Amino acid sequence: MTEPLFDSTQFRQVCGHFPTGVTAVTAVTAGGDLAALTVNSFTSVSLDPPKVLFCVATAASSFPVLMEAERIAVHILSQEQEDVARRFATSGLTGADKLAGVPWVPGPDGVPLLPRTPAVLAGRRDEVITSGDHVIVLLDIDHVHLKPTTVPALSFYRGRFV
Repeated sequence: MTEPLFDSTQFRQVCGHFPTGVTAVTAVTAGGDLAALTVNSFTSVSLDPPKVLFCVATAASSFPVLMEAERIAVHILSQEQEDVARRFATSGLTGADKLAGVPWVPGPDGVPLLPRTPAVLAGRRDEVITSGDHVIVLLDIDHVHLKPTTVPALSFYRGRFV
């Protein structure tokens, strides 16, 4: 592999010029362990069958629970939910700690669902692809919820929530 002609700081700054949506991912294992994290690498993949993907760092504190999870939910956050994004992005806390004080209800198979989010997609992990220091997680979606709202989605641009 050829060494890049730039450093990781430059790479991050260049990528930061592309605005991304902000999602909150929650998960539950068969044993009841919870994960909660903020993710901005998210996209739809397929309409038939319904699939989405998100990317997560293998060094993330939520990574082990996420890889063992039976169910995973992706919540599309509104601009009014920056506090949730910041809380779920806090390293060093367990999923249960991150969810403490955040209203949630158990969804299919107990996966935490955040009822105040405008949109939720939940399902089972399909495939996990390792790429560099991240994994790409594909989800087979079997549950969706849409809450009409006029509040724009939360975005991340040049290192800031917008």
